[in-house]
Amino acid sequence: MLTKLLPRLSSKLCETTISKYGGQCISVCYAHKAAVLREAGKPVALETVKKNEKLKNDEVRVKVHYCSLNTTDVKIIAGKHAELNVPLPFIPGHEFSGEIVEIGQENPHHFNRGDRVVVMNDLQDPNGGLISEAVVKNRDVWTVPQSVPLKEMAVLPYGHGTALLTFALHCNLQENDLILITAGPAGMGLAAIDLAVSVYKAKVIAVCDTESSSDLVRQKGAHKVVSMTKNNYTKLYKNVQDAMGDKKAKLAYDAVGKGLLHLLADFVEPTNGQLISVDPFFNASKFPTEVPEFERPKRKEKEGKPDQDQESKAKLIQNVRHFDLYEYPDVDTYRQMIADTIEMRSEGMIAGHISKIFPLAKIQQAIEFIQQKQCTGKVLIDVQCPDEDDCPEGKDKKDKKSKEGDGEKKKSKD
Repeated sequence: MLTKLLPRLSSKLCETTISKYGGQCISVCYAHKAAVLREAGKPVALETVKKNEKLKNDEVRVKVHYCSLNTTDVKIIAGKHAELNVPLPFIPGHEFSGEIVEIGQENPHHFNRGDRVVVMNDLQDPNGGLISEAVVKNRDVWTVPQSVPLKEMAVLPYGHGTALLTFALHCNLQENDLILITAGPAGMGLAAIDLAVSVYKAKVIAVCDTESSSDLVRQKGAHKVVSMTKNNYTKLYKNVQDAMGDKKAKLAYDAVGKGLLHLLADFVEPTNGQLISVDPFFNASKFPTEVPEFERPKRKEKEGKPDQDQESKAKLIQNVRHFDLYEYPDVDTYRQMIADTIEMRSEGMIAGHISKIFPLAKIQQAIEFIQQKQCTGKVLIDVQCPDEDDCPEGKDKKDKKSKEGDGEKKKSKD
């Protein structure tokens, strides 16, 4: 485990040894740079992490190019979910892309060295993707075609794969079906909207937590958009009611939590509708008490008849279904969902949205960027980039500024 891999800090990443083959001097690397969390609620730090020299039979070593920094990672770093008992020290990052540099003896998926891949990892695995090389199980690795950029692939598998699992296997989503989707800054809801609109041609009414998210959701093709205002749930209820009119949704797909499914249950078909949570921190035992405070508009009820809508709503809430793709019990289905997601992206049917890219050296700034809800979609970490000016994106910006400056000089001379 990671505890065995983190030695004392050392600036010496490689050392020169004498090879037994001809006495040649070769450079052997024993360590990697990683973003390490040693205490929940404290900043992560860049540290030198000792290389895991020998792979297990079912493991693959991946040179990480890009790692998605998800809201789930940020919440774990902040210590907001102590019940997960995440082992410390901890390297965050459960969704990343790169290339294979070594393969264990077992190779059921026929990987080759140099293959471009995307990786999913357990939220509680201490060996995440915010490291220059990561060792992972081969069941969590998929090859990526040359037509798909690695930076975009790093933000697709978890959100789009979970939505595909839900829509294809558990909801039978059809064209023109009306559905409600909550979308926060993490990208899970945005991925579901992208899939529902672009692939299933469903009509989506999106509930967003910020106005900036609302603009992006409209671009993704949502039928209607409702945004929350400072957690004013009474106003939110009224806005959803106005957006729905007299129609009911086939399902409510919640990627935010905060008890929003209690509120949305009133707008779902009472008999055949479904309430679905994909919040990674969904707690079935706590959900019944997580009721947001809001007032429903008063309505007249017929005398002597029970409120059947309320009874139906209570049944919906009792039968909330929770899906987490990584935890799905059928491994073949789990792998197929990601494979299908990769195929849909290669065919241009779906697209990931990257809010901003940070170099690994600025990981703490990236965390704060998410905490302050400045992102719309996914935040990406360029793991191989030591500093912003050395990244391709940074160089592009520099070159652009330089050209603009040269242009202004020419104009002034003219």
